[in-house]
Amino acid sequence: MSLDEEKASLTLLGLAAPTTNASYVLVHPSHKYVYAVNEEDEGGVTAFAIDSTRPERLNLINHQSSRGSGPCYLSTNRAGNHLFVANYNNGTVAVFPIDTIDGSLKSSSGFDQQTGSSIDPVRQTSAHAHCILLDKKEEFALSADLGSDQIYHYRFNSTDGSINRTQITKAARLGDGPRHIIFNSDQKYVYVMNELKSEITVFKYEPVMEPIQIISSLPANFTDPNTGAELLLHPINGRYLYASNRGHNSVAVFSVNQETGQLSVLQHISVQGQTPRNFNISPNGKFLIVANQDSHNIVLFKIDETTGLLSATGSTVQISHPTCVKYLVQ
Repeated sequence: MSLDEEKASLTLLGLAAPTTNASYVLVHPSHKYVYAVNEEDEGGVTAFAIDSTRPERLNLINHQSSRGSGPCYLSTNRAGNHLFVANYNNGTVAVFPIDTIDGSLKSSSGFDQQTGSSIDPVRQTSAHAHCILLDKKEEFALSADLGSDQIYHYRFNSTDGSINRTQITKAARLGDGPRHIIFNSDQKYVYVMNELKSEITVFKYEPVMEPIQIISSLPANFTDPNTGAELLLHPINGRYLYASNRGHNSVAVFSVNQETGQLSVLQHISVQGQTPRNFNISPNGKFLIVANQDSHNIVLFKIDETTGLLSATGSTVQISHPTCVKYLVQ
């Protein structure tokens, strides 16, 4: 899929590469490689090279077991020599060295089995790791465990690629179901999307991670079922935060107080589809693209650079069960 920013339009280009249930993908910091989870009972991660002559095509490099079931999230360090994987079904996280010459994945260098449960009788009977990512200093990794209402802290050893659990932070409330985590630019604050309560918790990160605000991602008058999904800060100014709602089928826009880190609601806008599992913001911060999993469409929105508000462009493309949007070219 290509984005024409002058025309504010999307064009579907076709299949980049076949792989199994690639529900989450990640572009390598070098923009030479792409990694895709294979969200299966016996989970995997597949590495691809971006074709240098046709960047819309991917060439298979290799495949590794994700060391768990139902992998759903990927991240890397800035150097791009380690890949982090969260396995949802059985609550494991793993680290894989990346070959700096060809982008291939090596055998796992780090691993942890998360444990515990919480109060939801369906979704929280066991651990369910939903993300893992490094902090800005790349000294520690955080992993949100939806099943146990916990955030795991790991010390990351960049020399050997190992992770060692250092502490656990509890979710602000039982039944939150923490899903995704993002840091603000100076690492003072951490934002956590609570999938089960459709709320965002703002945590102070250092020296101790503690909650300072809980705010709903939904309008006050909406009472139907909903689960929170994606969470992103504006990549250029960090003054706006965006969150998607599956059920209300919207993106919520918040302003970010740069001094306190706290959020204020600015907007809820329809995603023009159903189940916005994922969205992404263009590297220049001018556009937001939403993947609507159950209505099989991808929708383009324009971001007002002054206010952070979203407006529909009228551009949409049809694709079967889209679940993740990433930008191949910066």
